[in-house]
Amino acid sequence: MAPMIRGVLALALLGALSSCTPSGDDPKPRTPSALPSAKVGFGGPAAEPVPAAEVDEAMFRTPSQNIACLLKPSEVRCDIVRKSWKAPAKPADCELAWGNGLAITGGRATFTCAGDTLVGTSDTTLEYGQALRAGTVRCESADAGLTCEDETGHGFTLASSRYTIF
Repeated sequence: MAPMIRGVLALALLGALSSCTPSGDDPKPRTPSALPSAKVGFGGPAAEPVPAAEVDEAMFRTPSQNIACLLKPSEVRCDIVRKSWKAPAKPADCELAWGNGLAITGGRATFTCAGDTLVGTSDTTLEYGQALRAGTVRCESADAGLTCEDETGHGFTLASSRYTIF
């Protein structure tokens, strides 16, 4: 490596290391609440929502093609193909397949009870970092999972490894 490039790299490394203060001399110590969370999207601090494209209705899938959704002005249903979690016990009033997805209906998030599937019904992909809104319901795609919420603040986050209903 040329001596000039080594010198520039050494200065850059020295500058980066000089900002470290292992002795505790930092005038503004970081508190745990000021640290970024690895739980964003699953109970961590809320991230700024990305702008949502307005639609009347939409059928879409996630980039992994593991989740497929039908978004309507006041409700959304999302079915999942592969998951490592289990839905709670099937309620007595569900005579169809239980827990293969989540939905928001009537201002409430719940597991699906359905005799059909949305999987394979759409060629439209909601890319990671994009969001759609139909009426009062908004869905945002992220590599950590899909989050859908209505104007009441109720909703869910759905991923292959876990789910959250709020």
